[in-house]
Amino acid sequence: MAVSSLGAARPGELSPVRLVLAFIAVTGLLRVSFYFTVQEFDLLTVACVAVVAALQVPISLPGRRRLSLALLPVQAAVNYLPLLADPGSWEVGGSGFVAASALLVVSGPPAWLILGLIAALECAVALAHDRLPYLVYYAIIAPINVGLMLYGISSLAVLLDQVSRERSELAARAGAVERLRLWGRIHGLVVRNVAAVDRLTREAREASGRGDAAAVRAPVGTAVTLAREALARVRSLPPADEPIEVPPREDDGRLLRLATPILVVTHVLFIGQAVFYFVADAERGPGFTHAGYLVLFPLTFALQFWHLAALRSGVRRRTLAWTLTAHALSIYAPLALGEGSGLLASGFFAGVLLLYLPWRVAWPLCVVMSGVAAVEEALSLGPVAAVYPFFSVLNTALAVYGLTRLVELVGELSRTRAELVEVAALRERLKVGRDVHDLLGRGLTTIVLHAELALRLLGTEPGRAGGRSGQQRSDADAQLERLAGAARAALSDSVRLNAPGLPLSLEAEIDSARAVLEQAGVRVRIDAAPVTGTAGPVLAVVLREAVTNVLKHGTPAECTIELAVADGQVRLRVTNDGATAGQEVRLRVTDDGAADGQEPAYGSGLRNLRARVAAIGGELATTRTGDRFELLARAPADHEDLTITR
Repeated sequence: MAVSSLGAARPGELSPVRLVLAFIAVTGLLRVSFYFTVQEFDLLTVACVAVVAALQVPISLPGRRRLSLALLPVQAAVNYLPLLADPGSWEVGGSGFVAASALLVVSGPPAWLILGLIAALECAVALAHDRLPYLVYYAIIAPINVGLMLYGISSLAVLLDQVSRERSELAARAGAVERLRLWGRIHGLVVRNVAAVDRLTREAREASGRGDAAAVRAPVGTAVTLAREALARVRSLPPADEPIEVPPREDDGRLLRLATPILVVTHVLFIGQAVFYFVADAERGPGFTHAGYLVLFPLTFALQFWHLAALRSGVRRRTLAWTLTAHALSIYAPLALGEGSGLLASGFFAGVLLLYLPWRVAWPLCVVMSGVAAVEEALSLGPVAAVYPFFSVLNTALAVYGLTRLVELVGELSRTRAELVEVAALRERLKVGRDVHDLLGRGLTTIVLHAELALRLLGTEPGRAGGRSGQQRSDADAQLERLAGAARAALSDSVRLNAPGLPLSLEAEIDSARAVLEQAGVRVRIDAAPVTGTAGPVLAVVLREAVTNVLKHGTPAECTIELAVADGQVRLRVTNDGATAGQEVRLRVTDDGAADGQEPAYGSGLRNLRARVAAIGGELATTRTGDRFELLARAPADHEDLTITR
């Protein structure tokens, strides 16, 4: 037997919104059919039933809070209009739609008070018209049953609508939390070291002004160590593994507390109604043979509750096959003796089948079961009487299915929110790690280069410090000034990590690249056309990482930066000589992200760049020929889906 998982959507399964519409339609048809089969036809009453059902649609569907507040009194007035016009034509128990609307629109205890008042009014009308006891009971429980069922099913639709609206909010909240947390970690790992480098550089410059060479070398040496440590941590930024708390939802808890009781209460009320039918049927009279069905009746509903409970705990398929068979026999076996009273519970069993079986099997079975109930009634009371039991079985099946799904859906949504937060946090970790690498990598590399060069200029032997020439001191002081500038620039870049949405300027990055390379003793040739499209921020990041790559993985004497715009495409080419084995071998990334050639063995800088460029519909390739290394990036000048994280 093919058993479907309750937690997963199945092909052909009714969506919550369609389930609400189907339940309203079937309940409305059930109510109208009653006036064709049991009561005398009354045009005003039937018209009012149709209007009340139509008004229920906007009240039950999500996102119409203000409209629902306005429609509730209108619906109540139309519902009770036949009672005021002709009390004799009023059929008790028909206020289920108004009861559901009160629960959906009114909040807190007043909603349940209104539900009680509706049941009390129906009871008073039944007593005033000297209805039989089982009809008085029906007058009380029918609006409660329909109201609770429709309230639960409508809440299911509202829950899903709520999730769709919350997705972006939760993702943004999770991303913001993770960015702040990672920012705190980065501050501890990197920014503190860069700030210390800045402070040590000032100390070294002050000592240089006093002519104390030994006092200069000590802070510069410490600065080199700190900068190298920070750079290593940036290259391997550890993930934040702490879980993120999922924002609680008050509505979820309220629905979870109500969903199961609603399901149980509607079953219990129906059991009471069925008992009344068995022992106090007005037409057949007490003691008719169908009262003997009370022997099987407890077994029928014991299996009903067992199947609903088993959905949450899981059952073995072999066990399920036997219990579903026993459930079916308890309802349909008496038909062999001409006893059809068990069909009163067939709607509940049909709801179980909708939950357990694939819809291509369960839905036809549900229709067949409705047809069996209709035929049985038609054989007793005529063809017209078949309409009411047909819709009654469908109505009950939809209610059981919807309410059971509601209970499970609350847990599903809680798990979905947790997964959404986890995914959003992971995505933010990747973005922050990429941004840290791209923003701070070059700055830290520049700090290390300047600090090491300063140490070389200062000399390595304390005894030689006093013998430095004026030119050597001047060069060392200039290098310390560059080191201080690099530290300040790195601190400035770190601020960008905490300012999402702040893009890099391609023009400013070209100027910065020239300055950094020239300070490192590299001849720079730049041929750059102006770029005004949205590709600029991405190419700024590409240029920054390319320059970092030149400084870190080569000993260049010359570097060329070319930026051209043609046919809606922007082309950035960065070429340098002096490439070492550390600088990438030829690598080209295709449109689908596959790579041919050899992957780099160091870092993740170029991998980050390929992801950024691919995100805006471009491509990035690197080529190494001898000691010459070339990085070439192409991208559309403008791209509407550009979402650069900075």
